[in-house]
Amino acid sequence: MTGTASALRASGLPRCWAVEFAPLRSPAALREAVRHTAESLDRAPALQRWGLSVALRLFPAAFLAVSGRFPRSASPAQLRAGLARLRGVPGYAEVLRATTALALYGALDGPASREALR
Repeated sequence: MTGTASALRASGLPRCWAVEFAPLRSPAALREAVRHTAESLDRAPALQRWGLSVALRLFPAAFLAVSGRFPRSASPAQLRAGLARLRGVPGYAEVLRATTALALYGALDGPASREALR
């Protein structure tokens, strides 16, 4: 597992994705989402990679600031509300948009999804 994958898992963001998007609820799809997102972020230019790493590591604190809960202990409704608030915060809006798109693409185009279609 890469440092980016570890930071992504520790951030609690995969749990948020699973609550928000039905295709990311299965463990296999969520694993593919994390793998694809981490590998894509690892290929980003160095400065962008550093910024995303910082944003991921600060995600629990940012989520706490807007929702009063950490992502790991928030209810599904609190997760949705906290993400909606973070999408209005410059910087985190872009991070959430990019990582969510990568996660959905990874899960929907990953081996687990292709196997389910057979």
